[in-house]
Amino acid sequence: MRKKMLENFPKAIIFDLDGTLIDSIPAHIRAYQKLAINEFGIHLEQERILKHFGKKSRDILKALLPIRGKDLDELVKKKQFFYREAFDSVKLLRGVKKILQTAKENGIKRALGTSSSRRNVDSAIKQFDLEFDAIITGEAVECGKPCPETFIKIAQKLSLSPEDLLVIGDAVYDIIAAKKAGMKGIGVLTGTATRKEMKKAKADAIFANLLEFMEWTQLS
Repeated sequence: MRKKMLENFPKAIIFDLDGTLIDSIPAHIRAYQKLAINEFGIHLEQERILKHFGKKSRDILKALLPIRGKDLDELVKKKQFFYREAFDSVKLLRGVKKILQTAKENGIKRALGTSSSRRNVDSAIKQFDLEFDAIITGEAVECGKPCPETFIKIAQKLSLSPEDLLVIGDAVYDIIAAKKAGMKGIGVLTGTATRKEMKKAKADAIFANLLEFMEWTQLS
């Protein structure tokens, strides 16, 4: 990284997980669809699920299914079980290892701010040998994305001001939450959102993938 770019770069990067670091969205979609069929006899269209992607599982279930009278915590557990059944299909996205290693070499903290469960996060970390300086999962917050709580808690964990952090995510809810937290939000088009949707959410910049982001920032 060039000296000038390093001096101006944020002190930490917060990454979303699903769709940003790992290609797990198809597995999540199948899990929601299987739950809907098994528990409600309802077929959920992929497009409906994608509109809510980036939120906590319980918030997605409340938005998509007639859960009145059902145990929401139990439904979340079943959905997570179906996701883990399909975890073998999950792949690491291009550039992940490179950006995490390069950030570490340049003294930039690496954080994970995700709506996923801690168990799912641990599975991904173990499977793909990932390392972070701070992690906040869905269980650690009362109000999930697009609320800013996830990112604010990471700033507190790292003892940094919001302006010292940069958020990278694939969903509009990542960008909205970043803005509410007083952070810059970078969109990558490796998950759920289109370029048009990222622009509408006021992403500070939009890239096809992490490698394009690294090339543009000279973080290499």
